[in-house]
Amino acid sequence: MRGLEGQTVIDIAVQESGSAEAAYRIAQQNGISLTDDLQPMLQQIEIPEVVNKQVATYYANRNIKPATASEVNTENVERVFFEELPVEFT
Repeated sequence: MRGLEGQTVIDIAVQESGSAEAAYRIAQQNGISLTDDLQPMLQQIEIPEVVNKQVATYYANRNIKPATASEVNTENVERVFFEELPVEFT
């Protein structure tokens, strides 16, 4: 997979593997650091196995692509989760 503008290794881990825990494995498998700036749409990132299928499916079905390194005006940005987690996660 190729990351998007503003995505970090942790963003990709949550999006593709369902858990931030996968970030260490992704970094190791791809020879990068957790803190590296990724090259959006240019850098191919290999993804290990899914850690939490329920979360990965939730992100995929809703086309959620976190990009926490983006510099955006957060006043008008929709939140991924609100005060309570969706029923699927309880």
